[in-house]
Amino acid sequence: MSQPTTSADGTSSLDASETCRVPLGLRIVVLVLVALASSSAYLTRHCLAVASTTIQSELNLNSEDMGWVFSVFALGYLVFQIPGGVIGLRIGTRNALPLFSVLWSAMTVWTSFVFSLVPLLISRFAFGLSQAGLVPNTAQVIKDWFPSRLHGSVSAMIGVAMSVGGMATFWITGELMEKMHWRSVFQAYSLVGVAWAILFWLVFRTRPEQHPRVAVTNTPEELAVNSATTDPPADSPPIWKFLTHSAILWMCIQAPFRAAGYNLFVTYFPEFLERGHGLSVKESAFYSAWPLGGVIIGGLIGGALIDVIQKTTGNRTLSRSGLACVSLVLTTVLTVCSAFASDHLTVVVLITLGSTFSGIASPAVWAGLIDLGGKSAAIVSGTSNMIGCFAGVAFTPVVGMLVDNIKGDGTMWDGRWDVLILLHAGFYAVAAISFSFVRIGDTPVTELSPAPEPGEDVPQ
Repeated sequence: MSQPTTSADGTSSLDASETCRVPLGLRIVVLVLVALASSSAYLTRHCLAVASTTIQSELNLNSEDMGWVFSVFALGYLVFQIPGGVIGLRIGTRNALPLFSVLWSAMTVWTSFVFSLVPLLISRFAFGLSQAGLVPNTAQVIKDWFPSRLHGSVSAMIGVAMSVGGMATFWITGELMEKMHWRSVFQAYSLVGVAWAILFWLVFRTRPEQHPRVAVTNTPEELAVNSATTDPPADSPPIWKFLTHSAILWMCIQAPFRAAGYNLFVTYFPEFLERGHGLSVKESAFYSAWPLGGVIIGGLIGGALIDVIQKTTGNRTLSRSGLACVSLVLTTVLTVCSAFASDHLTVVVLITLGSTFSGIASPAVWAGLIDLGGKSAAIVSGTSNMIGCFAGVAFTPVVGMLVDNIKGDGTMWDGRWDVLILLHAGFYAVAAISFSFVRIGDTPVTELSPAPEPGEDVPQ
């Protein structure tokens, strides 16, 4: 029989499928609530990309300046990944996720009041700090509320929700900016996060056994341990211990490159369509939503494939990193082909097909990190996501300089929009190679027995 361990709020950390009878309807409600958090977050995050050229004109900025704006968001998102996960473990995901949602909504309002570059940079850095806790705490919710056999499907739903939020943002923002000032649009979006925070806190509980609709099935001895436990949680192992494990290391290496490939869709793709193919703001917003739609479809396919492959083969490596590697190779090939297309529709279709395969890889990443992290899923997922943020911090300003060169007269890359696309194909290629080195066992890294010290007796 599994033995209980202590969680952040003094409850058992046994798998929900083992200790509780969680009604299917309640699990669906939890999944919907967490998915809505992701959609809300991406609504306030990606509206900046659609409004980018308008903001550049109003604030007298260029593409490189906007690159730094995107970058400081990623920097804030990076530095608070681990602290955001730790906060969730300390105060519980029921409190942490609404707290972060209210904060990022407030930062969105702040952005709507800026009139120059420096305040814009500061507001987006604070926005990044506020949203950093979303992924690690969402991973912890998946670990706490859903059994391992459903991690692929559930992770896919969360990834799909993120892309739905992003896709809806491009379409809705493009429509609203025909009728409203971008500042008013941002202010309206901030209300969504506040409403979600209230609803989530009222309905959700950090652990299934805390919810009034859940029947706990522990033995009397285990229940006594749970009710008597009041000690604070044990500290998570330091990050460097996670990174010494090969699978986690390679999962972290792929993260910034896969993120850099995706960043094209939510940063410079609307500008690429506007300036490179002569589309209007509304048209570019419409076509920019297509790749995110591909990610949605891919996420649904990927989640189902992960669970089918896992059930059929019993091989976590094949169902996680193997699937991700093959999918990203296909993404790379399709993205390269799109670079040589002559019209905007062909470019968008090829990139959308590529994004569909990248979407197939997304739930594999979530499921793999949760498998590797075990009880420390929030910390391991936060570590990988933190390193993935280097894409936004380091690559986005460089891409912004490249875009300025592409649209500048007489420069080295004048008019060479294909270079922008090929660069992002290269990002996907590096991510695919990284996945080929990831091996995932049945036991989480955090639960593996440490190697004995020299001279230490090995228990028989």
